[in-house]
Amino acid sequence: MIHFIRNDIYTINLFITFAIKSSPLLMAELINITIPGQKKSYSLKDITIIGRASTTDIRLDDPMVSRHHARISKSNSGFLIEDLGSRNGVFLNDERITSPYPLTNGSKVCIGPYTLVFNDAESAHPSPREYVSNEFTQIIMATKEPLPVESIDEAICHEITNKAEFVQLQKRLKIFHDITNAIGNIFDIDALLEEIIKIIFTVFPHAGRCFVALQDSDETQLTIRTIHTKDSDLGEENHIMSQTLAQRAINEQKSLLVMDTQMDSNVSVSMKIIGARSILCAPLICPQKTLGILQMESKSKNYEFSKADLNLFTGIASQVALLIYNAELFDELKKSKERIESENKNLKKQQKVHSAFSNIIGESLKIKEVLELVKKVCNAPYSVLITGKSGSGKELIAKSIHYNSSRSDQPFVVLNCAAIPRDLLESELFGHEKGAFTGAVETKQGLFEVANKGTIFLDEIGDMHPHTQAKLLRVLQEKELQRVGGTKVIKIDVRILAATNKDLKTAIGSGEFREDLFYRLNVVPVHIPPLCERREDIPLLIAHFLETSCADVGKRVKGFTPEAVTLLLNYSWPGNVRELRNVVERIVTLAPDDSMLGVDMLPQEISNKSVVQLQKYKSTGTLYEAQKQLEIEMIMDALKSAEGNKSRAAELLGISRKVLYEKIEAYKIS
Repeated sequence: MIHFIRNDIYTINLFITFAIKSSPLLMAELINITIPGQKKSYSLKDITIIGRASTTDIRLDDPMVSRHHARISKSNSGFLIEDLGSRNGVFLNDERITSPYPLTNGSKVCIGPYTLVFNDAESAHPSPREYVSNEFTQIIMATKEPLPVESIDEAICHEITNKAEFVQLQKRLKIFHDITNAIGNIFDIDALLEEIIKIIFTVFPHAGRCFVALQDSDETQLTIRTIHTKDSDLGEENHIMSQTLAQRAINEQKSLLVMDTQMDSNVSVSMKIIGARSILCAPLICPQKTLGILQMESKSKNYEFSKADLNLFTGIASQVALLIYNAELFDELKKSKERIESENKNLKKQQKVHSAFSNIIGESLKIKEVLELVKKVCNAPYSVLITGKSGSGKELIAKSIHYNSSRSDQPFVVLNCAAIPRDLLESELFGHEKGAFTGAVETKQGLFEVANKGTIFLDEIGDMHPHTQAKLLRVLQEKELQRVGGTKVIKIDVRILAATNKDLKTAIGSGEFREDLFYRLNVVPVHIPPLCERREDIPLLIAHFLETSCADVGKRVKGFTPEAVTLLLNYSWPGNVRELRNVVERIVTLAPDDSMLGVDMLPQEISNKSVVQLQKYKSTGTLYEAQKQLEIEMIMDALKSAEGNKSRAAELLGISRKVLYEKIEAYKIS
């Protein structure tokens, strides 16, 4: 989810600074060396309270400092410092103290962003030396730790104590407000950075060069992404930057200020090449990672960036980091959306190809009649009821109807009514409102809404509960629905295809299925014959499943022996096409590579239940000839057993009387 900017006092108040009152110098003192070259001394009493409150002895006005932060007490052995339960701690010589600790001459005390040195004039030790950074003597840290959210609100109540401070706060609020208004809706990263730098030049008129450097995906390399300069001497063309300064800001998660680079002989060579005298460098920190840095430089001899500039610059950097992070997320979402749309388009094309009529395997008269009927009803808006035994290919026919219709570019949604519990089926079909029932923690669209403008296929509709049938009838009649627990009427345009392996007329008689719903669904009935009624399609299906199974497992087989084909043709296939496919896939998976599939590879239920003797139908011809020979022999045997009664013979063969007459005529059996 994209993180939007909180353009409020919370962000601003992190960076408000106030003047510090001076105190007369006494024998023991704390010396404020936070800003190099600017010392301030605070005399110590027997008990000295340090904090942000106006009643403290040493007032350090910064949100990082608690109202009553620390106490220094004089004892017989010297001075002790203790933490008064502050949020951000008291650090003595870079170690956080948890109990009263003695101060020695030269001890360094860190409270919030302030660095103070203890000096006891009565001590024999020399006065404290200046604390110098090993890289940049002019660096000031903006913050040591992030301020907790709770203390921000508390700080606001106590910081705005006079008109000047209020005016300063208003000015900074306006800056952040202007940033949000100007670039809050820009999600192209390069355009965003261009606008950011323009605003920074407006806020800091003394700046000569400003740039944003971003880390790569591995966070190992930092390169300048966007740079602008008002001073050509500051090296825009060469994109020169101080890697040392940048990496320090990133590693320490702190903003840095170099007030005057010319004062320090230890300043890196790259900074001297740049020619900048004063530099501000802030890390771009967002919730998950550090993106890079925002850096601003000035070559002016008459202006040095101040602590107030550092605070404001840090605040701007925090807002810029979230804006860049938003833009990166938006870019990723846009690319993901484009990729998903492309994949979805390709999948629809593949599905349309796979659902073409040419992919329905079969040359029997019955399957041809089914396909002719399906082609006629594809573009009709009416409901279709597909009947047939389990595994006969009802869903394949439903897909062919949808993907060869005018709705082919719209959703095709499938729901097996027998697989969903009664209590959940209504929610799946019609959706539900938040709080409609226990566990409904959010509003959910039903499948009818998802399938709007497209087709919904309700498989095993004979298992739907009568109460749900009544709601489905309303959808069919009125083309509208209401979500579970809702009152809003939602208009839909969905074509309904339904399928069942049950006899719905019998279910109507027993009260299990609504008669009015049956007639609404059964506008165009399509019946899929079982495999045992179209045995002439079995060789074609075997060849097709052999090809696809070999491709799936990366194996080659030579095919079935004539004896195996005979048994496959003679089997009754109660599971229809699905069972045949499973048998072929199982055999191919277990068979040796480049082998001939014999009777020994067939499942026991197929090889043991032949109604004819295997040797009787041995053939050395083609698969078609073997099939033809088998059918002639079986028909003749059946007629002989039925003493010429064709109805009885058809019953023995498991086919209709019509099919028997067709085969007798085709094979010229007398």
